[in-house]
Amino acid sequence: MQTASANIPTLPVNGVTFYLPQSIDDVKALLRQARQANQSVSVRGSGHSFPLTPQTETSANTMHIMLSHLNAVSLDKTTGIVTVQAGCHLGLDPFDPTKISTTENSLCYQLDPLDAQGRRTQPPGWALPDLGGITHQTIGGFMATGSSGGSTKFAFEDALLSVRVVYHGETDVEERVFERPATNDPNDPFYGAAFASMGLMGIVVEATYQCIPAFNIVGSEQTFSQSDCSMVDLFGPGSGDTPSLQQFLNKTDYTRLMWWPQASEQEMVIWQAARADAFKDWQTFVPKPYLEVPKPFGSQTLQDVIEWLAGKLFETIDRLPFFIELIIKRIFPKGNPTREELIRELEKMQDGMLLRILKFFVSQGEDQQFQDIWWNGLPMDNQMSDDLFPVWFTELWIPIEQTEAVMQFLKKFYQNPENAGIFSVELYAAKASEFWLSPAYGTDVFRVDVFWFAKNEENPVDYYDRFWRALPAAGFYFRPHWGKYLPDPNGPQGITYLQAQYPRWNDFMTLRQQMDPHNLFVTPYWQKQLGLS
Repeated sequence: MQTASANIPTLPVNGVTFYLPQSIDDVKALLRQARQANQSVSVRGSGHSFPLTPQTETSANTMHIMLSHLNAVSLDKTTGIVTVQAGCHLGLDPFDPTKISTTENSLCYQLDPLDAQGRRTQPPGWALPDLGGITHQTIGGFMATGSSGGSTKFAFEDALLSVRVVYHGETDVEERVFERPATNDPNDPFYGAAFASMGLMGIVVEATYQCIPAFNIVGSEQTFSQSDCSMVDLFGPGSGDTPSLQQFLNKTDYTRLMWWPQASEQEMVIWQAARADAFKDWQTFVPKPYLEVPKPFGSQTLQDVIEWLAGKLFETIDRLPFFIELIIKRIFPKGNPTREELIRELEKMQDGMLLRILKFFVSQGEDQQFQDIWWNGLPMDNQMSDDLFPVWFTELWIPIEQTEAVMQFLKKFYQNPENAGIFSVELYAAKASEFWLSPAYGTDVFRVDVFWFAKNEENPVDYYDRFWRALPAAGFYFRPHWGKYLPDPNGPQGITYLQAQYPRWNDFMTLRQQMDPHNLFVTPYWQKQLGLS
């Protein structure tokens, strides 16, 4: 018997077969097939979520779907209301395995088109209130993981008006539109299904946003000593003209801080930007882009080569001590003081070399001023290659009123070199959200985003666990970013802990059961992480 998906194209990605539906009817056919075959259903966006994406791809008895062909955008240029299909990317995804993603078919470009030099050739269009550090993501993926930019004033989800969800009800596939309630009723299911739903309510196939008039940004990046920062009182309450970090996060339109806490560094790199009028003299506005990393001789290709070489150098240095240590152990007997001292010195040298590589390739190293168009300037990390220089994260969202206390705690915590590691930590904020399982639900948050270079052969979970355990023990009860590394579900910051952090957890789960009575969207990953059955 021919399956309903027989005429739907597929694509192998990392050894996994993905269905590529070309219409909403195709999506419905796939859900019927999955229900008949008793499969779980997983939808992949840009694949930026680690370890969610790779772990889901290894799941047995799972149907994998990419919505790359569902990328249509319909913009009312008079009102700024845009309806976009969930497979559309925010910006160019240079790693899109389908090769469908382009700058020109991205949402941001279609809202506010630019030429190849990043300049407008027509009056400014429309914008979203905020963007994350990259724009590779699909609309569906960005919303599903509850992602956010770095602002307490503006939030991506504030523009969201509705989502259309395809799901399998008790007997057949159905559609449901969740619309933002005119009364902003916090009990409306819109706040459970439309954002930060982890794909557990069904497949979001389109979303509608109320855009705002396009804007530019003007900003700077400056590097300060951890102990002598004239811009912000990093660890105190602020004084005079120097704001506390919480005050700085609240008053600045967009900002992020990159902290190198190692004893040999102790630097804070502060990126900040303010909105600027895009309509005044738009014909003569010349962008001066932010440079996150130096582009040798202005060549992106050469930069890619150097990033690749840096990754290989990191891998080599990361492995070299293992072989040298074997030689040392053969020469000196166990317990010999010389042997132990040599091994300790070798580890110190290795960490120092790895730190220098990472810092050189993720930091411009010079103060700079920049100005740009909103969708080219806000995603400041688009310049980094996820493929050549991959970075993994665990991101912990903490009520913003605890910012000063968290910084004081981290300053002491990082005095232990094992805690400081060899990479930076990103510090930024997010605006309070009404969505039930947003990590910013009910409160502005201070976010601690711990970096891990993916080519490091050690297990990132061992390092992240230091933060997962230490912060709650000190009274800082975080909510983790759903699209990044999560604590062990059976550990002290696992399922029971997460349930306690979300006042609307039970409401979300009740709605989830209504939307997915057959647990079609409960993949093994989310079953494990959230304790779903």
